[in-house]
Formats: sequence, C-alpha cells, structure tokens
Amino acid sequence: MIGIIGAMDIEVDGIINELDGMIESYHIAGRDFTKGILENSEVVIVKCGVGKVNAACATQAMIDKFKVDAIINTGVAGSLDNRIDISDIVISGDVVQHDMDITALGYPKGKIPETDSLSFKAERELVEIAIDSARKELTDVKVFEGRIASGDEFINSDEKKTQIVEEFNATCCEMEGGAIAQVCVLNSVPFVVIRAISDKADGSSHMDYPVFEAKAADNSIKLINAMIDKISDIY
Repeated sequence: MIGIIGAMDIEVDGIINELDGMIESYHIAGRDFTKGILENSEVVIVKCGVGKVNAACATQAMIDKFKVDAIINTGVAGSLDNRIDISDIVISGDVVQHDMDITALGYPKGKIPETDSLSFKAERELVEIAIDSARKELTDVKVFEGRIASGDEFINSDEKKTQIVEEFNATCCEMEGGAIAQVCVLNSVPFVVIRAISDKADGSSHMDYPVFEAKAADNSIKLINAMIDKISDIY
C-alpha cells in the first residue's frame, strides 16, 4: 500500500475524487484518512494540516495503522532558485529542516541531534520514478531534482530566501516535507517529496501564492497519478 500525504484540501481532494473500489474512511489522531484504489493500486491518503508537527503526527499514524510500503508527500512550495518558475516541479533528492537551530550547542544549522546526517535522503528509486513521470506527464513545465527545505514559516522575503539558500543550498521551501521525511527514516519507510512551485518565496509571495496555488496543486495531483502505477510494481 502506498501512502499519500498533503497539507491542505487542495493538495489531496483531487486524488481522493479519483479513487475507485470500496472507499474506506478512518479518523485517527484528529485527521481523516481515506483508503481506496488509484490506478489499480491500494493507497491511503491524508490531509495532515500545515506545519511540521501536524505532518509528523499524520505520518506516524499512517505508518502505524496502515503499514504503508512507501510514502509520497505532495504539495506546493516556494522557489529558492531563479531557474525554477511558478508551476515547475521539484523532486526531493534530500530534505532539510531550515528552522532547526541549536548552533549555540555546537551543532551545524539544521542538524537534529541523534540523527545520522543534516538531511534526510529520499528513496532513489522513488525519486527516479517521480522525475520520469513528471517529464512525461507535465510537458509544459520544467522538472528539477534538489534539496527541499522545510520550516514552520511561510517564506516571503528576499532576505530569508537568501539565508536559506546560503545555509542549505536548497531549491525550494515549504512547511511539512522535512518532518515527514524524518518520521519515514525513523520507521525505515521509503519516501519522496514532490513539490509544485506556487510562488517565488520573496516579497511577492503573499500575492502569488493564492493565484497560482490551484495550478501548482493540480500539477502535483497529475504527477501522483502518473507515479502510482509504476510504484506498485516495486512495493
């Protein structure tokens, strides 16, 4: 079974609406999980809510209840790279938490104590499936693989954007992927984070985001559908 996690209704409703078979609903840890068939594969979908704590709780609940074989985190993000435009797709090579800061105790910025590295690496096979599916399905946008930076903050200033790039060399920023990745790694569950760009993470982000969110989310949903059939051959 494949788990699919999005933060908001707009990121998951389109996928839920395409489910076939007997659709089952579960309410766990304050979140609604929907189980069904997508592209002939068994999936479970949850809207986790915005932010890292919500994302972590939903991910652990999904793993515990449904014993998923792999997790896809879908959603939108702000671009940190001038090459990456609104509606383009970023696939996680790895994920960091840019707001983790205990440098006062001698740790590098973003390092979580008792973890093996600064970042959490996505499952290579899932990354390659995502890239291949995106390039075939979404021919009107560019597809990138890169580092995704997560934090409990909507980035809408050039200063903060520059800081994240300088500290982490990240390609885009959002608010859930780092937590989902951490929980997946702790549970030895393969994962990949996919993000469609909704804004440029600069001073115009608060204006761009509402306008382009729907288009970006739609691109993510199309990509999920294209990926599922290929993933089911592996897990």
